[in-house]
Amino acid sequence: MTTTIGIIGAGHLIKHMMPAMAKTGSRFLVSERGRKTSAELAEQYGVEVLSDNQAIVDRSDLVIVAVRPFDAVEICKALTFADGQTVLSLCAGLPSSDLAPVVAPADLVMAMPVVAAQFSESPTLMFPENQKCRELLESCGPVLALKKEDSFAPAATIACYYGWVQELISQMSDWVSAQGVDPEVARLLTAQMTRAAATTVRERPTTPTSQLVSELATPRSFTLKGLEVLHEADAFTPWKRAADALLRTD
Repeated sequence: MTTTIGIIGAGHLIKHMMPAMAKTGSRFLVSERGRKTSAELAEQYGVEVLSDNQAIVDRSDLVIVAVRPFDAVEICKALTFADGQTVLSLCAGLPSSDLAPVVAPADLVMAMPVVAAQFSESPTLMFPENQKCRELLESCGPVLALKKEDSFAPAATIACYYGWVQELISQMSDWVSAQGVDPEVARLLTAQMTRAAATTVRERPTTPTSQLVSELATPRSFTLKGLEVLHEADAFTPWKRAADALLRTD
């Protein structure tokens, strides 16, 4: 039986998730909000575009809410959800205590994918575990279900870290290019080296990351020489301060 998935809010994130989600064989209904994106999705993936959000809810087994967090409660408050329905919130920073009451009696699930979903490479946080949502989100990459909701906000900051790492790649590839390396080579080399480091951390889960570093940063090595400069400048503390800033409500 084909699952019907309704999407309220066709924006940047959904645009990058759809190439992967379309491969699941589900039927997609998309809101007209974000008209340019919804028209593109209709042309590329055959989604059905509806102007009435309630019609989307009424026809869907799973409803994805992907609007701006400060709009989500008011938009959902105007809709009537059904018992046995699932609402998947992609609204960053919006706690379930705000959204769950207005989508009841539907079950609320929260998730935090990133735009790498386009390549099925998004590590997606989810709370709580939900098989229907997992099957959909796994098309976008690995799904990491959290056991406690209070873990969601700090874990979700890593979705921003994703963007920070891209800036680091940009800075370092520019440096490599400035040394006379072809810009395309510099960009690919830096990106692939970042991926290689991440792959090693992922594929050696029982080895502390500090040990992985020490295996490379041996005495008199270039890796150690560079790390000494970075530690002397306290280069890693600002990254943690940036993450702390995301958790503050002031």
